Amino acid sequence: MNPELIYKYLENTATDAETEQVLDWLDADPAHVRELDELDKVMAASVIYGPDVLSPALARKAARRISLGRIPLRRIVRYAAELAAVAVVGVGLARMLADDRIGEWARRTTALEVPAGQYLSMELQDGTKVWLNAGTRLEYPLVFAGGERRVKVAGEAMFDVEHDPAHPFVVETFACDVEVLGTKFDVMAEEREGLFSAALLRGSVKVTNRLTPGEQFVLKPNEEVRLAGRRLNLNAIGSMDDYLWTEGMISIKGLSFGELMHKFEKSFGVKIRIDRNRMPEVDYNHGKIRISDGVDSALRLLQMASDFTYTRSEDNGTIVIR
Repeated sequence: MNPELIYKYLENTATDAETEQVLDWLDADPAHVRELDELDKVMAASVIYGPDVLSPALARKAARRISLGRIPLRRIVRYAAELAAVAVVGVGLARMLADDRIGEWARRTTALEVPAGQYLSMELQDGTKVWLNAGTRLEYPLVFAGGERRVKVAGEAMFDVEHDPAHPFVVETFACDVEVLGTKFDVMAEEREGLFSAALLRGSVKVTNRLTPGEQFVLKPNEEVRLAGRRLNLNAIGSMDDYLWTEGMISIKGLSFGELMHKFEKSFGVKIRIDRNRMPEVDYNHGKIRISDGVDSALRLLQMASDFTYTRSEDNGTIVIR
């Protein structure tokens, strides 16, 4: 397949005949389908690990579809660069909506997992914008079809959903389903810790508890629900600073030392062990930490208002608080 033809298809400038050629290529061989799945992941990975794996022209095309937060510029593995040089396919599938083969593609899902210490923003096929926090896994279909648009999240993600009343957007987690029509909201779901929350910034969402059948909440802007045991508690959002991670920042307002260390582990991709009898005391009424400054800068900032020292283990790099 001529890469230029695929690029025209992605840019929605291909003629009907050229579009049919691309679709025929996708249908011709199961290997093309597998390649499509790989290319979808490669394009996201190319952004995570740096635009230097793509030619400048392809990097510009990719940048319009997936933008990164604070991401170290490391070269991705060689095979990913070679695949990306063939063609960038995976987010320009909206043209398939007019094709009778959409059912097959709607059943195909892909998964994207953000490494610890990094975060990522991307745009889904329907135009919905998604921000993924460190360690978050997102499963989504290559194209949306049918009565609803459904994705799965493990970790923390913020969504700015493209308005489409006829096709509700549903975020599925281990604890709850969050259904929206057109809105901006944050979802946090960490099954290992038994943590779930959904916070509404704009619009309207319905949260359905999967652990306690029949329990539902319809949130208004600036409201949130949090899981307590197997039930949900409804409250006003305490602070919008909790969502500064989408801007590469950590808010330290009102958090205990233990809560801050948990955030540091996820945001900086490090392991922290507290090796002392009493937890250090911190009392910040305000304050923000820039993730790109690194964990040492963050810990030195906390040392200005709290009595503790820290070292790094020579064996595995674990940060030990004393």
